Amino acid sequence: MTDTVKATAEKTTEKATEFFADVREKATDVAEKGKKFAAEAVEFNKANVEAIVEAGKIVAKGAQEMGKTNMEFAKKNFEEVQVAVKELTAVKSPTDFVKFQGELARKGFDTAVAQGSKNTEAMVKLVSEMFQPISNRIAATTELFKKAA
Repeated sequence: MTDTVKATAEKTTEKATEFFADVREKATDVAEKGKKFAAEAVEFNKANVEAIVEAGKIVAKGAQEMGKTNMEFAKKNFEEVQVAVKELTAVKSPTDFVKFQGELARKGFDTAVAQGSKNTEAMVKLVSEMFQPISNRIAATTELFKKAA
């Protein structure tokens, strides 16, 4: 019976050693996979932040360009108003005054519509350009999830 107990103890010790070696191996694998996942997550998030920064740069540049364009428009408009005031003061009759004022109003309306259209086009273009880096990241994320599935 002592031999049987001894054999059973040795067998149990052997099984326990194998079990803990297997647990250690699996834990090491999980730790390595966790490190790899963490590194990939850091890179992924870094790319997301870079896309947001790029979008911010695009917005800043676009806003600067739109501001410059609007300042040029305001300057041109101011110059045209000065000319119109001079022309208005040179009008001799009330009929000519009303006629000239109507022309100025029509010209002002046309100019405002044209500038508004330009601003709208510039804004649509800016928004499209701004979302491009973010859209690229969304595509990359979608591709990553497709690979994972």
